[in-house]
Amino acid sequence: MKLSDNQIAAVRETVGAEPIPEDNPAMEPLKQNFGDHTFYVDNTGLLVLEPVNDPNQPGEPAAVIHIATWTDEERKQLQPIEPKASGAVLDLAPAGPANGAGGTAA
Repeated sequence: MKLSDNQIAAVRETVGAEPIPEDNPAMEPLKQNFGDHTFYVDNTGLLVLEPVNDPNQPGEPAAVIHIATWTDEERKQLQPIEPKASGAVLDLAPAGPANGAGGTAA
């Protein structure tokens, strides 16, 4: 899922995560291997967000999906894995008076 600027801001406000910049040299290989997404990295590897169809989740819920893992301690190379949900669900709706803070962990 490619996130809009507002959705990226919602992720930043919720968890403080920054996406890999579009001008990063790694973006082209990432897109070739995984499709057109907004990519995030953490200590476990490469993550994307996918929409969740759950009427019990407020706003614009999206699941955090782990799609690649680090191959070494230096975190210089990623290896694709079978996509799996991390268990976290974020509200991608921009925070505002009607939306509140916007983030939940499942």
